[in-house]
Amino acid sequence: MTAQQAGALPGRLPLIGIYPAAYRASHGEEIAAVFAESVEGADRRTVLREWVTLAAHAARLRTRLSSGDPAGRALAGAAPFLLAGGAALAFVQLLMGLFITEPHSELMGLHTTAATAVGVVQTVPWLLALLGAGLGHWGAARVLVLVGVLVRIGAAVGYFVHPAGVLFLSLYQLPLWLLLGVPLLVAPPDGVDQRVRARVGTVVAAGAIVLPMSALVLAWPWRELEDYSMIVFPRSTQMLLDASSAWPAVVMAIAFSVHFAARRPDRPRAVGVALAALPWAVMLPAPYYWTLPRNLADLGRNLAVVVGLLAVAATLAALGRTLAASRNAEPVEPA
Repeated sequence: MTAQQAGALPGRLPLIGIYPAAYRASHGEEIAAVFAESVEGADRRTVLREWVTLAAHAARLRTRLSSGDPAGRALAGAAPFLLAGGAALAFVQLLMGLFITEPHSELMGLHTTAATAVGVVQTVPWLLALLGAGLGHWGAARVLVLVGVLVRIGAAVGYFVHPAGVLFLSLYQLPLWLLLGVPLLVAPPDGVDQRVRARVGTVVAAGAIVLPMSALVLAWPWRELEDYSMIVFPRSTQMLLDASSAWPAVVMAIAFSVHFAARRPDRPRAVGVALAALPWAVMLPAPYYWTLPRNLADLGRNLAVVVGLLAVAATLAALGRTLAASRNAEPVEPA
């Protein structure tokens, strides 16, 4: 593509018009010039990538979800923790598929190996996305999350073609994966904190979620799913299992408290971390982590628990910040 053709491309395609009028009037010529320079001599794939990037930037400014807007900063704050939660759940489900037998797969005509392969394809993109984010490649992480979301949608749609157990479970969990993936993809990538400390925090959050959940899966003595429905646990054990389903929300509330307790907290980002806790109102029960709330009353109760955790976290963070400020304000007595 020549520079002349590239310069004319934004005018022919509805790109410039997507930008808000004021921004377009101030920066329209600059946008066209930068676009032309970026695609000069490029192949069609590069041109398409630059076109998508430009369109996404325009859409974020139009919807006020750019890194300069509070809503965009909130999404940017939520994105790493949405990734941490999604990758943690993906890892746990991968373990579940490898170590716990799904009896309905054989009964419905899907070989165990095929069921495992379907599970791997659905989970691995999220794990690779976490690895990419931890190494500082947020763009690659977003692409992998997009792949993971599309695969989940494909698996859910596949239920209507081949109603095997593994696909059936994917159909029911699709809303959760959309809640984790879509806000992450919408978040402005230039607003995501990619400093080493933030990247380490994302990986730590994922590890904090995954370790106890994985331990429960691996230590679970019953390897056939159908056995679970026939077990009557002591009340104390059942209460502990029920409480463990809130663990991802607890981790997110702790992360929110850490961000909110900073000396000068970035409030939109802290709100974003709190938003990353809300999808976990589904509270998938241990040790299989797939069943969503059965009715709106259960979901409302779970949501109240998550909001309560966030309220406690905010209160503790504010109290800690107040105590730290009071200590710094105390006069120093002369020696």
